[in-house]
Amino acid sequence: MFISRSKTSKELEWDGEFYQQFSAVACHYDELMGGVPYGMWVDYVELLLSLEQVKPRSVVDLACGTGNVSFELAKRGYPVTGVDISPAMIAAARAKRGQSPDLELEFECQDLRTLCLPEKYDLAVCLFDSLNYILWEEELEAAFRNIAQCVTTEGLLIFDMNSEHALESELFTQNNLFREADLRYNWVSHFDRNLRISEVQMFFEVRNGGDQPVRFKELHRERAYSMEQVLALLDKTGWNCLKTHEAYTTNRPRSRSERWYFVCSPKKLLEGS
Repeated sequence: MFISRSKTSKELEWDGEFYQQFSAVACHYDELMGGVPYGMWVDYVELLLSLEQVKPRSVVDLACGTGNVSFELAKRGYPVTGVDISPAMIAAARAKRGQSPDLELEFECQDLRTLCLPEKYDLAVCLFDSLNYILWEEELEAAFRNIAQCVTTEGLLIFDMNSEHALESELFTQNNLFREADLRYNWVSHFDRNLRISEVQMFFEVRNGGDQPVRFKELHRERAYSMEQVLALLDKTGWNCLKTHEAYTTNRPRSRSERWYFVCSPKKLLEGS
């Protein structure tokens, strides 16, 4: 019997271990995210670019997952490299890549904390709260520093993060338990106020036409960083933060904003330094 929504951990016991995040779910990820407006996300990125009067000639899509934003960017004429830590997600992206041979698009499996790319790009994007998955401040610092090494001096970094308010409010507690759905899920989040980490137990059930559905679970963790922490890390790692926005607007973030967007440029080295 598939579990019902509950915040009581004792009601979430299930045989077997949790899979590593973005591993077992990779082959179902596009179905799970079928309602996500990736085109609107890229529209918004292009709006932010236009406000800064930047027209990138190449893009690196960091933490690209199965490549949905990468494909959308490539369809708009940008040469794109997608990068993700999960081999399963990259495998899914590469499988789709074969269906679009005319796009200038490739994928690499790398960890942002140790990122090292042979080329520099005019734009780096990192969307869908991917940087919240980096749980420790020194590791986020390393990621920002590594990203700076793969962006041209005139380029930009655009990324989003879940706000403290979003994680503290445990907005990841959600479910889709409709009986007719082929992919059903129940997510239960718990926010540790001492560690500032949101832990989400994700339970999935996939109906594949057989008598018994396939069930699996993943454990996801995200860190709540303050705006001040993020801005300090950007400054420390060679970035100027040009703008911060409440997601999908041109407004400044508010205390109850659920997602923040950052638009950053590399600091220019002083002459002779």
